[in-house]
Amino acid sequence: MISQTTHILKLLLAVMLASALLGAGCTGNRDSAAGQPPGKPPAAHVANAIFENVIAESGIDFEIKQKDEPLSILKTNGEGVGLIDVDGDGLLDIVFIAHDQAKLYRNLGGFKFQDITANSGLKQEGYWSGVAVGDYDNDGKPDLYLCGYNCSALYHNEGGGRFTVVNGSGLDIRATPPDKCPEWRSIPVFFDYNGDGRLDLLVARYADFGPGTPEICSDSSKPAKYTCAPDIYTPQKMSLFRNDGSGRFAEVTPGSGLETASGRTLGVALGDYNNDGKLDVAVANDERPGDLFLNLGGGKFINKGVASGTAFSTFGKVHGGMGVDWGDYDGDGKLDLFVATYQNEAKNLYHNLGRGIFADSALDTGLSEKMDRWVTFGSKLFDYDDDGKLDLIVTNGHVVNNTDILYPGTNARQPIQLFHNAGTTFEETTGQMGEKAQLPIMGRGLAVGDLDNDGKLDVVVIDHNGKPVLLRNLVKTPNHWISVKLTGTKCNRDAIGARVTIKTGSSTQFRDCTNSGSFASANDIRLLFGLGSATDVSVTVRWPGGATQEFKGLKADQIYEVKEGNAQAVPAALKH
Repeated sequence: MISQTTHILKLLLAVMLASALLGAGCTGNRDSAAGQPPGKPPAAHVANAIFENVIAESGIDFEIKQKDEPLSILKTNGEGVGLIDVDGDGLLDIVFIAHDQAKLYRNLGGFKFQDITANSGLKQEGYWSGVAVGDYDNDGKPDLYLCGYNCSALYHNEGGGRFTVVNGSGLDIRATPPDKCPEWRSIPVFFDYNGDGRLDLLVARYADFGPGTPEICSDSSKPAKYTCAPDIYTPQKMSLFRNDGSGRFAEVTPGSGLETASGRTLGVALGDYNNDGKLDVAVANDERPGDLFLNLGGGKFINKGVASGTAFSTFGKVHGGMGVDWGDYDGDGKLDLFVATYQNEAKNLYHNLGRGIFADSALDTGLSEKMDRWVTFGSKLFDYDDDGKLDLIVTNGHVVNNTDILYPGTNARQPIQLFHNAGTTFEETTGQMGEKAQLPIMGRGLAVGDLDNDGKLDVVVIDHNGKPVLLRNLVKTPNHWISVKLTGTKCNRDAIGARVTIKTGSSTQFRDCTNSGSFASANDIRLLFGLGSATDVSVTVRWPGGATQEFKGLKADQIYEVKEGNAQAVPAALKH
């Protein structure tokens, strides 16, 4: 393990490098784009591409269109995407949202999708931004929660791709006086915070926007109006809603510890970073200190953001925090934390040193120099080539849509970036993606899941001014894999909060069961592990509540269904 002294020396070096590279003009303010290069030009043809954008032939016609004018912060922050098996056929379907759009596409297999919105029951009106997926009533069908600026909708899954709005759920937006700003619900996440076997809902908020607040900013030194910086808007904070089991939720934020959140949130990720069996909550906030809520049990949390070293950047500054994700990138048995930020701000890969302390390793691992220039939103640690090490994918896109006018040579459309985990460093493999996958976009939400059940993780990315990017994983590798779908019987049915540990010879990996992470999105809840050359696997499940089960001699290249209390793990009947 790298010592604390070594980390301090490297942080000092990072500060000096940052000063030299960024210069005095790179303040990180939202109206500053100094030093940022334009979006990448189209790539040449790539032989044996590891990902390709197959949206054109998928049947997905969803599109977000922006007017050619300066966008307010409401119009530019963007939205997420949700992966959900709405009809129980074993294939992940996709929910897309935007302003006055909520569309559902059924996965037909073979990367073909059918728009089934018309009969789905999803309403369109709303400034939607966040997606959460979870079986809140434990009936075996995943439900859906959407939220955004002055809008909120809980949908009960009736089966067959149909939903009904749950009226009187307690999750409705409160009436706002005409002279006050409405609620801006940015990030929703389902999890069982109190261990009663029912999924509760954490809803983070962004900021006051509306009466009495500026919509567009201007400066006599600039040639055009532009999106206002977030720090002029008063933060709104998060709420925790307890599921009472009758289809109703009651707010229980006061006294939970979550009321100490910094606010102006754009990223939430769940993970058990101290290995005590309880999900903790990492929160990325926009130009506010990051929050790290340690779950104390009994419905109580304590904010360890400052004490843990994750509240601020390497340089002691607040984050323009957006995408966030947990993952044990170095295989030491402890969850590490990635936080995506604004341009010319350090992207942070917080290495878990144990005892609740983290140190930023983005510089050590080679990520800083390749990422810091971009405005980064969706972010996921995932193993794209099944070698047993967590790689990283991020989506970038400016929030100042007319940045090319304000700062010639810059561009709102920026590249998706892919990084391969080489053991101690991350090597950028963006150039190995296909030509259409390398086209720059106004990137926002990003969700990861195995869309064709082939044991390779695929990616869905939101372009905030265009069609989505559907990245099909085309990696040719001899590596093996195993995927685990958990079903709770005593705990919540989704088994959110469980931990799966796999062993293959001398190798050990683990994942926490949660579909949170990235930016405003819901990911595949199944847990996929790359095995490298191994073919025999031992799987241990630690269920919420602490009970454990071990399954030995499982074979590679299978999706296994594991039900709490059952003695056997059952291979799933796969559809592709």
